[in-house]
Amino acid sequence: MTLENPSPTTGGSPLTAVEAVREAGAEVVAVATIVDRATGAGEKIREGAGVPYLFAYSKDELGLD
Repeated sequence: MTLENPSPTTGGSPLTAVEAVREAGAEVVAVATIVDRATGAGEKIREGAGVPYLFAYSKDELGLD
């Protein structure tokens, strides 16, 4: 299962979701987001959940500050 979060800030919500999905018996293979805002959420998710963190766009690609 891949979990999607539109734009995580801290990574806390995706980590909670990964834990709940695993407790339900599913295998989480990645966490995906639309925009990575470079807040450290990706690193927290990769380290905390041990799954890839995928994103469609970085904030820089979209010209966001």
